[in-house]
Amino acid sequence: MLLENAPLAHIPLANLLGIIGGIAIFLFGIKIMGNGIERLAGAKLKSILEKLTKNRFLGLLVGTVITGIIQSSNAVSVMTVGFVNAGLMPLENAVGVIMGANVGTTITGQLIAFNIDAYAPIIAFVGVMLMTFLKKRPWSDILYALTGLGLLFMGMTLMKDHMKVLAQVEWFTNLIRSLDGAPILAVLVGMVMTMALQSVSASVGVLQAMAMSGALGTNPLGIAVYLICGQNIGCTTVSVLASIGGTKDAKRTACIHVLFNVFACIICVILLQIFPGVLDFIARISGTVNGGPNYAQQLANANTFLKIAATVLMFPLSSLLIKLSRLIIRGEDKFEGRRLLHIVGGKDFGSSVTAVASVEKETERMYGIALENLKKVYAALTAPRKNDLDGISENEETLDWLNSEISKYLVEINRNGLGEADARSVDRMHHVIVDYERIGDHANNIAGYVQHMRERKLSFSDAAMDEIAPLFLKVLTIVEDAHTCMENPKAMPLPGIAEREQEVDDLVDLYENNHIKRLSEGKCSAEIGMLYVEALTDLERISDHALNIAEAGQN
Repeated sequence: MLLENAPLAHIPLANLLGIIGGIAIFLFGIKIMGNGIERLAGAKLKSILEKLTKNRFLGLLVGTVITGIIQSSNAVSVMTVGFVNAGLMPLENAVGVIMGANVGTTITGQLIAFNIDAYAPIIAFVGVMLMTFLKKRPWSDILYALTGLGLLFMGMTLMKDHMKVLAQVEWFTNLIRSLDGAPILAVLVGMVMTMALQSVSASVGVLQAMAMSGALGTNPLGIAVYLICGQNIGCTTVSVLASIGGTKDAKRTACIHVLFNVFACIICVILLQIFPGVLDFIARISGTVNGGPNYAQQLANANTFLKIAATVLMFPLSSLLIKLSRLIIRGEDKFEGRRLLHIVGGKDFGSSVTAVASVEKETERMYGIALENLKKVYAALTAPRKNDLDGISENEETLDWLNSEISKYLVEINRNGLGEADARSVDRMHHVIVDYERIGDHANNIAGYVQHMRERKLSFSDAAMDEIAPLFLKVLTIVEDAHTCMENPKAMPLPGIAEREQEVDDLVDLYENNHIKRLSEGKCSAEIGMLYVEALTDLERISDHALNIAEAGQN
């Protein structure tokens, strides 16, 4: 049996496993609590971020509130990078959201400081038991988040209990003493800590557990405050990784996140050296627990104070951060080819909302390419020009590639467990991208007929042109309106689309009969007649796919 306060050469295995297990349960609790909240309100969060970030100040408030709700600044940062990448949010407005996310993430530390450890197993048990009976949303998502909350505190308790032995481990106490009075070293340790845990909320939570267990020595706040400064820098790795492969502005958003936290850290370290009494003030207002200092509350308050102070000081300098990011990330995007999937987000927590928004943007791009091909083919048919068919075949190949790549990506993000609205959006896009790809195929077919006619010096009769040209325009309008109907059924009601699609079917039948009559009268050749009928069939198929797209918006 170990003597109390006797120095130890190493951490006993049982305690080491307890610490590791506690961290694992704590991180898992944070993850599933956030996932539950995200599934409950993911689509609403996306809408809020898109619509309520019209200026930096509003972005600051929205970033703070949303991060406070979902308990993850990483999630909000990744969403912000993704929205900038997808063109849903300008870089200037993203600055406020990034700063707000830094403030909102302090809620986790304040929640931990409430110290409801005794009730944590009950919370987790109630959440798990009720989930077996209430499987329908939104109750299942609420209970999922509740279970995560219980596990979070159970992990904290396990960490705290097994970290007490660290105060007796000689090498660990020497390490802590080396950090006391060495702010730069503490900042570096804090950075590494958050890079390893990939969550600033989790890193601060681990510090709170260490402080409560006595593992941070007799001056936990004096050491932890610099560790927290470093942790804030370490958390920026997530947004940097999310921006890889993104647009220049997406990379600049991640760059601003790094710059903000680095400058905030430098300012806070300098101010704490000049005004050390700030820490005494934080300790006094944090109160006591069980007759002693409330270290968990001290660290929570210090974290909140540092981030609010940094935001107050740095927010007026937002424009300078943007200019500095443009100096670091120079130039504009140059897309030499269209076979590049502009998607940020994926399998990580908080990124599914971003991924869905990015894929929606890519689906919009497919629509644009398909529509461009249709317009090119119409112009080539009705007003021929030199090289007017150039690029159509390449565009069609791009549509094929996008269809394949987006389909794979949709399968991946669907495995993450999406909220109802996002799940419906993913299901809709599965169908819509196929229709856009098929529209591209039919446009390419008609382009081939036009090219064949030019090579063989053939042309449609005046009567045929009087039929197919207006029909082509009608189909083009249906495609445009079908896309509008999918995005906003109220702006373009489905019945009108369906009625016009039926008109196309009827006109194709009529024009085919007219063609047979012209053929029997010797007014056109069999070869040109076959191309004419094929073109009519392709236009009819395009209108069919347009109707499918409009109907997808009703789900």
